[in-house]
Amino acid sequence: MNNFVNLRSEIGKLNTVMLHRPGIEVNQLIPDYLERMLSEDIPYLPAAQAEHDRFAQVLREHNVNVLYLEDLFEEAVKDELHKKEFIEDYLLVAEVQAETLKDVIREYLSGKTPKELFYEVCKGVMRKDLADYPTKPLPLLVKDDYPFFTDPVSSMYFTRDISICIGNGMIVSSMSMPFRRREALLMRYIHKYHPSFNDTPLWYDYKLGYGIEGGDLLVLSDKVMAIGYGQRTSLGAIEYVAKKLLTNGYERIIVFNLPKSRKYMHLDVLCTMVDYDKFIVNPQVYAGEFDIYELTLNKDGSLGASCSSESLESIMKRALKVPAVNFIQVGGGDPMIAAREHWNMGSNSLTIAPGEVITYERNEVTNALLEKNGVKVNTIPGSELSKGRGGPRCMSMPINRQPLN
Repeated sequence: MNNFVNLRSEIGKLNTVMLHRPGIEVNQLIPDYLERMLSEDIPYLPAAQAEHDRFAQVLREHNVNVLYLEDLFEEAVKDELHKKEFIEDYLLVAEVQAETLKDVIREYLSGKTPKELFYEVCKGVMRKDLADYPTKPLPLLVKDDYPFFTDPVSSMYFTRDISICIGNGMIVSSMSMPFRRREALLMRYIHKYHPSFNDTPLWYDYKLGYGIEGGDLLVLSDKVMAIGYGQRTSLGAIEYVAKKLLTNGYERIIVFNLPKSRKYMHLDVLCTMVDYDKFIVNPQVYAGEFDIYELTLNKDGSLGASCSSESLESIMKRALKVPAVNFIQVGGGDPMIAAREHWNMGSNSLTIAPGEVITYERNEVTNALLEKNGVKVNTIPGSELSKGRGGPRCMSMPINRQPLN
């Protein structure tokens, strides 16, 4: 069995992680199209890169092997046949609307090296890229204010959204928003053709269609998962993944019914696990405002579902087999501070070892509370990175963690 992927908790010592350093795609954000591009603001790229480099540095200082999505992808498509196959899938996922335009973009991309191809996918194929094409079909003649034929991947530095490792397997997300669907395709080719992922089970493939994103999945233990049913993850995907995991060693799936809004887009912007018995939570989670369901496997192999009447603390105590659970509220529960630090991803921490996390330095109240509760806090700057609406957990896709004792 391939031991490269081994992820059986949220808190085990982090050994290997995949990141994407923000690049050209961030500079493709356009004020008039920010809603379409799923952004409220435009990060200043040099500062965002410096912040991200500091994030990677902190990880390396803690003996984490940092891999980059770009390098993995380029290795996956270095074979010419794999590159051609990717381009054909890219034309489908990018929803290029005319066969003549597909022909032009195919020709434009086919001559690129794997590195150049990755750059073009990040940047998006632009109208000006094809302006000198000698024979212009109708799509190249028709005027349009939108400068892209295929969208850039401006949110891709949030690598957790597009994939997540669970156990010795992996989910390639089916992105609910059309603007992000090309990102999952890159991950699918890494899984399919990168030698490090040989024989890695695929718990869910983006082609299955039901929306699911990695930020909605928390690996509470090697027996229990938590999944958020919200704006980005569907019930169909939850049932499919639950059946896969429950037939491969998992015993219980806890489902949170989240508000269907961007403010609560993923479970990990509301709740992350930071120690054996500690969580950072949004005050609304702490107050029990969301219905919680449990999925188990019936004796006949079918899924059993129930709506829990227990408190969140009771559910987590039973799931984690601990005598008590400490919920550390974002902003200390103060409505104004909690709202501000929730906006700045105060609960979206990356746990790098039991009781040790990486957070944005700007969430001072939440960070102080973590330290008061015995959690070691490593802070990074995030003034620009946070503009993309994600924190250190969103920006990282752990591949391997040490098993818990």
